[in-house]
Amino acid sequence: MKIICLLIVGVLTISSCSSKKGTITEFERVLGQENSETLTYLVQDFENDFLANEFPNLEIDEAYRQFILELRDGKNHVWRKISKNSKNLFSKSALRYEIYSVPDSVWIEYDKNNLTSSLKVIPVLKIRRKSLQQDGTFLYGVTESIFSYKEPINEDSIVKKYMNYVDVNFVGSYIRALNSIPNKSPFLKNYIESRNAAGLLSPIIIVNRMLSSNVDFNDYFIKRLIITEIAY
Repeated sequence: MKIICLLIVGVLTISSCSSKKGTITEFERVLGQENSETLTYLVQDFENDFLANEFPNLEIDEAYRQFILELRDGKNHVWRKISKNSKNLFSKSALRYEIYSVPDSVWIEYDKNNLTSSLKVIPVLKIRRKSLQQDGTFLYGVTESIFSYKEPINEDSIVKKYMNYVDVNFVGSYIRALNSIPNKSPFLKNYIESRNAAGLLSPIIIVNRMLSSNVDFNDYFIKRLIITEIAY
């Protein structure tokens, strides 16, 4: 009887591992080989460089958890210790354009037909973003918004600031790869649904959801979400 039970456990374990491997394979297929390799490198560098140095006495999963806890508790200094070389690599990679819709240009316009109660012209911030499409070309779009400011307006500093404001690339391979994942965990399903509906989520929201869901920090996908949504 004991032998039969052990055999059943063994078969279920093999089946589970096979299913997980297939899920990862599908995710990486949709994301693309180069992008998958870049993302895997960033995960490994984050573990071997940042986590190993910041939390040397913890196992990797506990180090991830501690990193998350420190961010939750407002200890944002840990962000500054992440490898600058890896940050530069990510910023220049194709993966960044698959994940984000990136500002192409930022400018301010003054609409004389749009006045305050004191007859002052209200400046309008305009951002032209580009989103990498499946065929390798970019889709462009312009958004505009009223923003808070102090007079006199320092246009150069505002433009520089908003050139770093990215959004979700809704047509990129990253979001398609996330949506392709079968048998998603409740956390992952909720995260992807929220991202599809609302765009970028605050890192603090993601941190709190991870902790309340008691996610497995050894999980392939959880590690990659920490890299793409929190660390970089």
